[in-house]
Amino acid sequence: SEQHHAFVAIRTMMNWCVKRGFLDVSPVPPMTFKTRPRERVLSERELAIVWNRAEGFGFPYGPIVQLLILSGQRKGEVVGLRHSWISSARIIYPSEFVKNQRSHTVPVGKRALELLSALPDKTDLLFPSRFEDEQPFNGFSKCKAAFDQDLEVEPYTLHDLRRTFSSNMAKLGTPIHVTERILNHVSGTISGVAAVYNRHAYIDEMQSAFAAYELHLAEILAKHSQA
Repeated sequence: SEQHHAFVAIRTMMNWCVKRGFLDVSPVPPMTFKTRPRERVLSERELAIVWNRAEGFGFPYGPIVQLLILSGQRKGEVVGLRHSWISSARIIYPSEFVKNQRSHTVPVGKRALELLSALPDKTDLLFPSRFEDEQPFNGFSKCKAAFDQDLEVEPYTLHDLRRTFSSNMAKLGTPIHVTERILNHVSGTISGVAAVYNRHAYIDEMQSAFAAYELHLAEILAKHSQA
């Protein structure tokens, strides 16, 4: 994906140069990238290994990984989370913060709530930058490299934890429209005219799904306690 982003940026810049007469011909070849969607889902054993490493890794990266596993939210939504957005065991993301520009309310499971309650509260941001309280943590590359060192898990991305969460929800029989509401997917099973008229928040359904999921996760961790 980084190669693709770099290619598009360079191609755009060179086309701009041609249009303004700085170049006669763009040196970038007329090619396109064919990308395959990622399908990586961590196994139960791998998930337990990652969780156990996160539990002992320390703040802020360890709790970030744990919240990704517990909530299924996007990396940016977890790292940018604020204490003022958490109320009555719910996270309420404002529309201007969320990727799809749609306000997102998601319940917090018991285990996730305990984790959130144990985090420092010196600033409104749960995971502030080391150097600026009003900027979220951004040291992912260095922290992940240290986190993954000698980890007996096949290469994975943090987004794979979100996909693993979704797969476990499916395994538990969670209705797909409830999982999509948790993940805050715009294009899903409820779309078009149905989405316009269906304003049900599915809070109770999401709460039940998280309770079942946290129980399932506890069973995985117990099963692989020696991982």
